[in-house]
Amino acid sequence: MPSPALAHLTPNSEIRLDFAPGLVKADVIVPQAEFGYATGLATDNQPQSLAQATARVLADMAVLAQDGRRWTIGVDRIAFEQIAGPPDLHLQLTLTPPSGASDRNLRWRWHVVTREAPSHFALLVVDGDLAGGVRGERELVGALTSGRPELVVDRGHAGMGAMFGNAFALGAHHIAQGYDHLLFLLALLLPAPLIAAGGRWSARRTGRETLAKLAWIVTAFTVGHSATLILAAFFGVRLPAQPVEAGIALSVLVSAIHAARPLFPGKEPVVAGLFGLVHGLAFATLVSNFGLGAITRAVAILGFNLGIEAVQLGVVLVALHAIIALSRWRHGDRARLALAAMTGLAALVWLTQRLGAS
Repeated sequence: MPSPALAHLTPNSEIRLDFAPGLVKADVIVPQAEFGYATGLATDNQPQSLAQATARVLADMAVLAQDGRRWTIGVDRIAFEQIAGPPDLHLQLTLTPPSGASDRNLRWRWHVVTREAPSHFALLVVDGDLAGGVRGERELVGALTSGRPELVVDRGHAGMGAMFGNAFALGAHHIAQGYDHLLFLLALLLPAPLIAAGGRWSARRTGRETLAKLAWIVTAFTVGHSATLILAAFFGVRLPAQPVEAGIALSVLVSAIHAARPLFPGKEPVVAGLFGLVHGLAFATLVSNFGLGAITRAVAILGFNLGIEAVQLGVVLVALHAIIALSRWRHGDRARLALAAMTGLAALVWLTQRLGAS
């Protein structure tokens, strides 16, 4: 899951925009020392200090539509914190255009620190644009300075088709890099061609029974993570990142142990569905920026989920023959135990890292 902000090692400010239908999310980073010098305000996390900092930033900035009307600026979070390098003032904002105005064209006005310190500047960049395309690199709009306090950001026009396609690509990209998600599923599928007896995997299923078992497991996992994905997008269901990530690592460990020795024979679809709920929460941060309207969110979520399922199904189809062949190989039991051990070791490393993360 993404961290609250990327590393900030430079003495200038940064404003990172993420466009979604109906709104823009902004990550604003201002060096703490420069902010304190320019404003004379306290730079600690006491409620009064944060309230004064919020008021000062909002007084020294504006987001305007083409006709000059102001966008609504909501402060989701503000803190003085050390992300990387010297400490910064970090704000997370939600920007909403006025009625009838484009949500893809805005004029950013900025005087934070630059008015008092003319050598200071703020880089304005586009971090993401679901409707306009998901790009691998940030797009630099320009630098806001004391002599150039305004910049126009125009993302052009984008329709539902483009949003669906880009959401599909985002989902596919995310799951392709989600090794823990895929490893959980593959470890759970590993003993699917086998039948448990006496606390061990022993007899083999027929090919048809194996395919049915695989289908039930994959379907249950899909239903599980799709459910929490929808709850996150439409109802704001969230959990802190650390327990979610630790829960995913635990799910990989449980599936690895089950691949070696049956823990819940015959209940794999149930376990896949339950842990799928946890895996779906890992996508909550991504889908939270899918826009305001119910229709646009539904289209984006459908594309995102289909992207996940396309990659997931492709991986399962590629692994299918190997899983069945492994169960019939004379050294298949040893190979399965070795794969389960490696998966369990990876899960333990992830679990230790994620439980130890601050």
